[in-house]
Amino acid sequence: MGPDRDLLRTAPMLVGLTEDEFDALLGIGQVSQWRARERIVTEGTPSDALFILLRGSVQVEKEAAGAKAVVLAVLQQPGDCFGEMSLIDIQPRSAHICAREEVELLALPKKQLTGLFGQFPRIQMTIILNIARNLSLRLREADERIVALSRPAQARTGG
Repeated sequence: MGPDRDLLRTAPMLVGLTEDEFDALLGIGQVSQWRARERIVTEGTPSDALFILLRGSVQVEKEAAGAKAVVLAVLQQPGDCFGEMSLIDIQPRSAHICAREEVELLALPKKQLTGLFGQFPRIQMTIILNIARNLSLRLREADERIVALSRPAQARTGG
């Protein structure tokens, strides 16, 4: 049995795709299951896929020099995705992704995704636009966190 089409239709990364484009994308997808606490992606490794969360939750962790990994985010909504940054910047993975519980993912392998972009240029445009929207939202949220964190420091320094 394949992934839940209705669930995937609501995935922010896939919003705006036509039925044919959606079907073509699902055609390259690979469903995988992961156990709780299993590492799905390792920071610093080459990116080989974009992942869409179907079930469960994962956490995004970043190594801190000489300290325990810091949890940057928790993804728990079906349709949440990770691995999209390296589609844009072609850099190694920027963080670890670990399963918080049993997880089911849809992997879109980078090589097949790139081939699909050649066949369906509109898929690439739609996904890149959706990635840009998502990254913009994350940047706005990070800005708010920076402002919130700087308030106590400003009070201490009188700035």
